[in-house]
Formats: sequence, structure tokens, C-alpha cells
Amino acid sequence: MKRIYVWITIVMILGVGIIGASAYKSFYYDEKQEVTQAIDHYLKQQDYMTYVKNKEIRYDTSTGEFIAQVVFQDEPENEYEIYRSGSHRFKVTGFRDGEQITNKQEGRYISEY
Repeated sequence: MKRIYVWITIVMILGVGIIGASAYKSFYYDEKQEVTQAIDHYLKQQDYMTYVKNKEIRYDTSTGEFIAQVVFQDEPENEYEIYRSGSHRFKVTGFRDGEQITNKQEGRYISEY
């Protein structure tokens, strides 16, 4: 009788682990891959991919979305955030020293596409 409880406990723990791993994959990993591909497509479409010095995809907890933090070779002092603003629209905001850049003269990659 005691063996049955042990086996039931093991099966339940494995079931919870499998369900948790599946939920992580479908809600986090797959979404991150989709956003990464969409942002890469945007950068290629705008012909910016050759200028990318550093790109990092991260999860923004305040908005609940994935964003790309990008530094371009020709503007290493600026950091840009690229995120979806619709199904096929992207918004690029620029930052210098933690303050948002609004002037296109200072941040040429700022756009809403």
C-alpha cells in the first residue's frame, strides 16, 4: 500500500514538472523567438542589420512584452529600444545617458514603422 502512494507521488511530481515546462515553452520561449525573428526582419528590411553593434532581447516587466536593446556602430553613445506597437508595427526609441532622445539629429534610428 505504501508503494502505491510513493508511485502516485512520483507520477504527480513528474506531471507537474512536464506541465510547467510546457507552459514555460509556450508562454515565454516561443514568444521570445517570435519577437526576435520579427525584430531581425525589421532590422533587415530597414537595412540596419549591418550597423548593429550589440543586440539584446529582454523581457520588460512593466509592459509585459519583449523588447530589443540595440547599439549601432555609428552611434555607440546611444541605446535604442525596439518593440512592437502592433502586429506588424515597430517603434524605435533612443536613449543617451538614461534620457530619452526626441531629436532625430541626435538619434537617426528613432522611428515608428
